[in-house]
Amino acid sequence: MNHRILGLTVRNFRTLTDTKLPLGPLTVMVGPNAAGKSNVLHALEFLGDVTRNGIELALEERGGFDALAFRGGRNPVSKISFGVEGVWSDFASEEAPDSYELSISRRQLPEPRHREHVLSRRERFVQHPCASTESSVELTSGAAVIHGSSEKDDSKVQVRLGRMVSALHHNQVLPFPDGSSDGKAIREVRDHLQKIRVFDPDVRAARNPSAVTESDWRLRGDASNLADFLLSLQKHEDTWELLEEDLRSAVPQIRRIHMSLVPGSGQVEVELEEESLRGRTRLADASWGTVRALCMLAVIHDPEPPLLTCIEEIDHGLHPHVLSLLTLRLREASARGQFLVTTHSPVLVNALEPEELIVCERLPSGASRIPARSLEDIQRIIEKSEYEPMGDLWYSGALGGAL
Repeated sequence: MNHRILGLTVRNFRTLTDTKLPLGPLTVMVGPNAAGKSNVLHALEFLGDVTRNGIELALEERGGFDALAFRGGRNPVSKISFGVEGVWSDFASEEAPDSYELSISRRQLPEPRHREHVLSRRERFVQHPCASTESSVELTSGAAVIHGSSEKDDSKVQVRLGRMVSALHHNQVLPFPDGSSDGKAIREVRDHLQKIRVFDPDVRAARNPSAVTESDWRLRGDASNLADFLLSLQKHEDTWELLEEDLRSAVPQIRRIHMSLVPGSGQVEVELEEESLRGRTRLADASWGTVRALCMLAVIHDPEPPLLTCIEEIDHGLHPHVLSLLTLRLREASARGQFLVTTHSPVLVNALEPEELIVCERLPSGASRIPARSLEDIQRIIEKSEYEPMGDLWYSGALGGAL
């Protein structure tokens, strides 16, 4: 089955007061600074942290409910919610998707503790384990309500649940029997969200040698294990050859990438062979843009990516001529896993198809409007402009999302 996320809904999370974002194989968000693009990635990252650490720790690591709730409007926000639609169960489809919803509510206690608040969560899963039917599971404060594909499967199961316990985090919260198709679908949602990668390379960390590992060679979100990842990537000869070719296109002075074991350290480092220079250049001594280009090409050429990779400001530090190549490679890589990308580059947007573009804006109220234009509006504006490139239309303000 081709598991994938079809859409993301976020309400009252930072500036995302009512965001309904469709997600295709490749989705690129464009707009000014502070329009909310990064908040979309942070919302997905938050759900991933819920699967790993639970709701309370995911909140705590981000400063708590108040730090995440929308701070505009006259009254404080009392509920934050997240929703994803996708294909995880056996008979789900774009027309009949599975879904997961999480809402976190904050309630003020009565007198004499009116200055205190209590948090609670509500979760709802909808899946399609059988043809032409759906089932659902809803977790409230103290019970799990399961609606099966027929009336005889409906049940209300009393379980001991803390107010903030998540079925995404604890495998045994829901009482499904072994082999249950409903339980399998919920595990698929959990695994999908847990493996979302938000990629925002730390160039300083990526320059350094990294420990050689045998079992875990997934490229980290900050690219701090870039050298170890590339050492493993060398085993995929065709992929490695294409990576070197793309790096030469991005940085023409580079001839080859070499991986060198650091004697006595158990570490590996990257060295670059450059035109007209004797010896090799350690990645620690390479330019900032060269290191970032290598990071971007590495994550795009990952032969076993997570089901969704989010890339923050993919164009940052790269020559504009490189961006058309990156867009082509992203589109090819999206056959292996979905990509959600942010950019400020009209050059990159020029290389997109209309269905791959999401325009983002910030409203006077402080809330984000994402998407700011429907696909139909974008196509109509392109036709009216006599098919000017989309990046030029965005930069001119014709598509919205301008300063």
